[in-house]
Amino acid sequence: MSALLEVQRFSASYGSQPALRGITLDVQEHEIFGIIGPAGSGKTTFLRCVNRLNDLVSGFDVEGTIRFRRLDIYQRDVDLAVLRTKLGMVFAVPVPLPGTIFQNLLLGQRLHGTRTDARALAEKSLRAAYLWDEVKDRLETSAFALSGGQQQRLCLARTLMLEPEILLLDEPCSGLDPISTAKIEEALVELKRELTVILVTNNVMQASRIADRTAFFLQGRLVECGATQQIFVNPVEKETRDYVSGRFG
Repeated sequence: MSALLEVQRFSASYGSQPALRGITLDVQEHEIFGIIGPAGSGKTTFLRCVNRLNDLVSGFDVEGTIRFRRLDIYQRDVDLAVLRTKLGMVFAVPVPLPGTIFQNLLLGQRLHGTRTDARALAEKSLRAAYLWDEVKDRLETSAFALSGGQQQRLCLARTLMLEPEILLLDEPCSGLDPISTAKIEEALVELKRELTVILVTNNVMQASRIADRTAFFLQGRLVECGATQQIFVNPVEKETRDYVSGRFG
């Protein structure tokens, strides 16, 4: 069975500055794939390459391939609007938009012309993000009235409204309290029944708790990738061993 996402000898650079160096890995359906590594290791760059957000950066260049369901996503005729609904992204800092909670949820549907029953999908998405019980009676109130943790779960629900196949998460719990973090982690474990999650995190314990497989990036290289238990208990590479044991990074 082929992987849902296949990355082969993929490199990326900002002008003369290399950011990723020959990354080869695969992501299977219905798994949480964790990516760990110190700041500047290329984790976020990789995530942005997967849904081609870096196309907007002047001087950015890539080599190699990323295939989603065997489609080379860097082909010229790829419809980026469609690609980004299939590969939905949630950023480190929650970005609620002006308007009500319900209007925030509708945004993606309106942009992409989705015809699904909006209210039913909004409830499903909020439940999946573990937010429904907290906001069901105030969907018409401002999204800015939510706490930081609630705003991040709203952003997660907003992305789920697009019904993506892969959920790309760039440090989604950065700056959140332990309770909000636990709710998001619980939501992700449930969500992998319906979709695939790629989770970039600076919190190695978070990866150890919920990732099925984990990749360790360092200075734009993929040092090691394997089952999460193996990466944390019996890593092959010394650099991985030093990182997960807290000796650097």
